[in-house]
Amino acid sequence: MLIAAEPFAGALVAGGKELGIDEFLLVQWLAPLASEAPELLVAAVLALRGHDDSALGMLLSAKVNQWTLLVGSLPIAFMAGGGTASGIALDARQTEEFILTAAQTILGFAVLVDLRLAIWESVALLALFAAQFPFPDPAVRLGFSAAYAVLALGLLLRSRRELPAIAGALYR
Repeated sequence: MLIAAEPFAGALVAGGKELGIDEFLLVQWLAPLASEAPELLVAAVLALRGHDDSALGMLLSAKVNQWTLLVGSLPIAFMAGGGTASGIALDARQTEEFILTAAQTILGFAVLVDLRLAIWESVALLALFAAQFPFPDPAVRLGFSAAYAVLALGLLLRSRRELPAIAGALYR
């Protein structure tokens, strides 16, 4: 990984510049997508073979890993690399991307609250995700965050009868 990371990032940025793609968005979204390609491929194979529960479980576990182990280890790596114990200061662009990612996660939770994933929900998630890329402007991306949050609230209200069972499962 140490040998391949720098050349990969350099080639990614250079290719993005040639195509006129925002460098920040490339590093923020395309690099993680490439690193998660094996998980996506295995999940797709599982789904194609009719093991939809296993496929969804694999993707959910990857998301939990991202939000716990990976995000939690970043400040530790930052400190080990000579950073301060006060943590990593986020600039406006990083904060906006963090809000967008958190809103996507909340929508993902809201979609799965009823333990079902409908085709329209999958298409809506994919369409929203793809639609945000042509708009690197932070105000537009915060608008996407708001759209994710509003959709999540609507889905949570629709599935509100499921919420007590989920809350109860946390205590078991």
